[in-house]
This record gives sequence, C-alpha cells and structure tokens, in this order.
Amino acid sequence: MTAFGLLLVQGINTAMRYQMLKGRAVVEASSLMVAVASNRLDFGSVEPVNRLGGRPSVRTIRAQGPLNTPGFHSTEELAERLAMHLQSVYPEIQSVRLSVGPASALPDDLKPRPHTYRSAPEQKWRANSSRGEVALLSVKLADGNWLHSAARVRTRNILPPLALLIETGLIYLGVMIPLLLVIRQISKPLRQLNLRLEHAGLASGAPPLEPQGPDDIRSLIDSFNTAEQRVNAMLTEKDVMLGAIGHDLKTPLASLRVRIESVDDEDERSKMAATVEEMVQILDDILILARLGKSSETPVLTDINALVEMVAGELDNDDRLSGKDSAEKCRATVRPVLLRRALRNLMGNALQYGGKAQISTICNGDHVLVTIEDEGPGLAPDQMVQMFEPFARAETSRNRASGGSGLGLTIARAIARVHGGDIVLENRVEGGLRATLCLSQKTG
Repeated sequence: MTAFGLLLVQGINTAMRYQMLKGRAVVEASSLMVAVASNRLDFGSVEPVNRLGGRPSVRTIRAQGPLNTPGFHSTEELAERLAMHLQSVYPEIQSVRLSVGPASALPDDLKPRPHTYRSAPEQKWRANSSRGEVALLSVKLADGNWLHSAARVRTRNILPPLALLIETGLIYLGVMIPLLLVIRQISKPLRQLNLRLEHAGLASGAPPLEPQGPDDIRSLIDSFNTAEQRVNAMLTEKDVMLGAIGHDLKTPLASLRVRIESVDDEDERSKMAATVEEMVQILDDILILARLGKSSETPVLTDINALVEMVAGELDNDDRLSGKDSAEKCRATVRPVLLRRALRNLMGNALQYGGKAQISTICNGDHVLVTIEDEGPGLAPDQMVQMFEPFARAETSRNRASGGSGLGLTIARAIARVHGGDIVLENRVEGGLRATLCLSQKTG
C-alpha cells in the first residue's frame, strides 16, 4: 500500500510538472511569435518566412479571415496578455487569439519546418512538419485581414517516461528501504510474540520473551511477560490444588472400596462398588481435562494408522469397528498417550450410540484426518456445538452406563487443539454421525 501510494503521488506530481512545462513551452513559443509578428508588421513582410537556428521555426501568413483549425483549444489568459502588449505598440490591431493544437490541422504554408538546417531536403521537412503540437497566434488588422503565426511547442524538456521511472526508483530507494527496515524492526518482535501465543501460549514453561524493537513494542512484550507470569502462577496453583483434591478424594474412595467388601448383600455391594468406580472415573476425567495445557508427555513422530488400529483393537472384540485401508502412511509428531485417549473417546461414543462404525485415516497436505462414521441416529443441528461443552450429553438421562460423564468430547477436542487441530461433527446423508479428528502433520 505504501509503494502504491508513493507511485500514485509521483504520478500526480509528474502530471502537474508536465502541465507546467508544457505551459512554459507555450509561453516561449508565443514570445517568439510575437517578436516575428512585430517584425512583419513593421516591415510589411507577410509572405511565409522561416526562422531557423537554435529555436523552433516560426511561419507567418496573411489571410482574409480566421483559420479553421480543428483540435485547437484557446488559452484565454495568455491571449489577453499578448493582446495588451501588441495593442499598446500597434493600436491598429483589433483582436488577438492564441490557441494550441496539432500541427497536422494547419495549412501547409503555415506548418513550421523541423529544427534542422536550411540545406535539408524539401520532402524531409514536409514529411515531419505535421508532427507534434504548435501554438497559433492570430492577429486581426485594421483592414480586416488576419496575420497568422505558428511555432512549435518544444517538448524535449518535458519529463519523459524513463526519467519518471528513474525518479520513482530513487524515491523508493530513499523512502522504502528505511521504511522496510523500520517495519522489520517492529514486525520481528511482534511475530515472535504471535508465535508464542499460537504455538507455545501461556503456561508453556518457556522463558520470558526478550524485549526488542521500539519502546512501544518493548513495553508490550514486558506487559505480556508480566501477564504470562501471573497466569502461569495461577495455573500452577490450580494444578497443585487439583492434585491435592484428587489425592484427598481418591484416598477415602479407596477406603470405601475396601469397606464395601464387608457388605453382606452382594447386589447392594455391586451397586456401591459401581458408584465408587464412577466417582473415580469422573475425577480422572476432570483431572485430565484440567492438566491438558501442561502435559509432560514428549511429542514423538508416530504412525497414526498404527495408533488408530491399536485403539480400535482395544475397544472392539466383535468387529463392530471396521477400517478403510489407507494407501499412504500418515505420520505426525504427537503425544501418543493423549491422542489414544481422544481416539478412545470418539470410538467409544460411536460404538455406544451408533452400534457400528467405520474408521478411515487420510493425509491431506499438512494435516492428518481421522474420520469415524457411525450408524446411529446422529445429532440435532443445535447439539453439534453444545456436545463439546463439559458435562453435555446426547443421552438425557443421568445414568452413566448409558450416557457417560459428558466429558469425552470435551477432552477429545482439547487434545486435538493441543496438537494444532480440532474435531468436527456432522450428520451423514445416509444416516449416522461423522466425527473428524484433524491433526497438524508435523514430521520434524
């Protein structure tokens, strides 16, 4: 945008200079014609005459009336000045006209000869006499006749396109290079800050950013570092608190599990044990969701096809999960334990609500897509986003055996986003739900 703005301003400046130089050329031609016309009036010589040398040639003729010169436009202000000058010296002059137009519109006797020597061949100057623009001075005399003088408007001093390009290039070198250096000094720390937020983010354990660039950018980075430290402190405190809560809750739950064994009624004992297991599972899900942002698992280059087959084999014993063979090997740098948890949640939902499901893995450019299509009833459009909220369940009862804890999709999407991807739900045309897990395919 800056370069375009400079070019536009330079174009306007060139147009203004062109008009100014052209106006100056018209004035020069007019001055020469006035001198020649004055000489003709003094000596009564009105035959076509050439004036050659270092200035444009001027030709003068006498006519009984004004000339018909299509394409000429008058210059009223300059004509008034010339009229005042000529009439002060020659009172017999009745009117003065000055116009500018193409030389081709003039009569042959009035067309000025080119800037050349007297010895030039006749056919050469006649062939060139119709080119360019001329200024035409018409003076009406006391006897009713007109004295017409024509002179070329010199254009050799008008700025050529090459000079415009050179001048524009110099302006770019003088303005754009320092501007680019300043922009680079500003954009580099901003780019680092943006990468920190996109890829590492808060609570990443990375060292504070080094303040760079202008004072405003340094102040912004300092503020970000301060905010990041505060958030990291809060998240660390949260993790400590959740760890303490988990430890404090699991200890009495383990004690309850032991005491349940002393209950004589087997049916009642089984119900109590199931309730304890449900509480432990919900507690584990909450702790996993809360600690996803600070996972200590190291990312490794993993064969996604093999990982999908492994999870499917763990969940399915009666061939309800079928996979499409992939012609290519999809590999990505992931956290395998977390990704297995996300796949297990998605496949478990497909088996629970759809009965059967088909799994496919596709490498799509910089992403790996794992698609799970079930044969269930699908979801209402307003439930597609709602299902990712914590404790939201498609099954409206509060029975965990039929509806789960409502954290499966929430955890799966959080794991996908940790890997630079996401999860998309959509209903299939032929019936059922399609869940697509997208992962960023980083092989290094």
